[in-house]
Amino acid sequence: MKRLKQSVAATCLSLPLALGALTLTAAPAAAEGVVHLFHRSAAEPMRVPRMAMWNACAERLDIEIIENFSPPKQYEVQLPVQLSSSTPPDIYAYWAGGRSQFQAATGKIRAMNDIWEEIKDNYPAGVQATSTEPDGNVYTIPTTFQPNVFWYNKRVFAEHGIEPPQTWDEFIAVAAKLKEAGVTPFLLGSKSGWEPLLWFDYMVLRVAGSEFRSGLMAGTESYLDPRVIQAMEMWKELLEAGYFNDRTSSLGWQEMATKFVNGEGAMELMGTWTVGNFITAGLEPGTDFDVFDFPPITEGIELAVEGAVEGWAASGAGENTENALAMLKCVSERGPQELFAKQAQRMAANKDVPVEIYEPASFQPTIVKFQDMLDAPFHQNLELATHPGVTEVAKRELPRFLAYPDQYMKVLELLEGRRNDVFGDS
Repeated sequence: MKRLKQSVAATCLSLPLALGALTLTAAPAAAEGVVHLFHRSAAEPMRVPRMAMWNACAERLDIEIIENFSPPKQYEVQLPVQLSSSTPPDIYAYWAGGRSQFQAATGKIRAMNDIWEEIKDNYPAGVQATSTEPDGNVYTIPTTFQPNVFWYNKRVFAEHGIEPPQTWDEFIAVAAKLKEAGVTPFLLGSKSGWEPLLWFDYMVLRVAGSEFRSGLMAGTESYLDPRVIQAMEMWKELLEAGYFNDRTSSLGWQEMATKFVNGEGAMELMGTWTVGNFITAGLEPGTDFDVFDFPPITEGIELAVEGAVEGWAASGAGENTENALAMLKCVSERGPQELFAKQAQRMAANKDVPVEIYEPASFQPTIVKFQDMLDAPFHQNLELATHPGVTEVAKRELPRFLAYPDQYMKVLELLEGRRNDVFGDS
């Protein structure tokens, strides 16, 4: 039977800024029937569900898990150090998209096309597509998906006689009506840098479509393309019309949720992780709040969905590759993913996990909406989809754009410059 061992990397809450100052717990030497697992969950509410999933597979396969983890904010700093060590993890938490391709260029991640052919039918079409990179390889095995959608306060909408908008013209009309009534239409913060990226993603998707947006993330399309400029100009018009809250730099996604709960704003564009804030505050799904898709802009463009698919990767230099691949095949299945999803209340990527496991029951119709979104093209969000160097610029410059919307061309020029730096002048 498997025996779970644990090695905690940097359990203290502070982390030296210099990589050279990091001291990580050395992983034990590899042994037969072992996998070294590294993940980002120091907090028990997430660590326990994750390990329930992995332990189920370890029991079935008679493999010993040697667990190593760190707090999420430190994970991305520690991971490169772990992967460059003499005993890199066999399996580690990661995301499909630009980060995986960046890892592939360094040889730190293993393509899993061979096992993917055996397990891909465990996933809906949207997850399959998101997991396949522009180079044709699959580097991560998905376990959760989180679409980014518009959440709207149903009581605020009802008070002002408003229905969820289905077109861009209706979207603008709803915003104008709410502003005239003294209600902030859109809540948006930029405290963590990534929050405005969701708006940029959807504006480009709705103006230019999936194929162009995929090229933009892969570095083969330009941030100075007229379609990107159009998307930024349309977003600029929304900002200059006063449809967003002030002081965006002081708000993060949790503060946005608080304002939503308090009725200080009618809508926010955010991932599914925010729903816990609403339910904890006493809002009833379907009664007090609901969701709608980002409305269409350019006629004829399919309404693709933007969000995050999370999963697990195999090291390019792990010493227990066969065990790692067996475990990754196992966690693609309904049983292990259902264990995780039920305990963590995160949506499983496996298409056969039943909706009835999610709580409260009143939220299950919304879960069905999310699952239906996977019939359309599903895109990993910008922070995960493109090269980390481009993400760095986007997380710095798009928050600045919220404060100075007239400088949108400067933002695009900086993004284009970084695209050329990391991808070459395509």
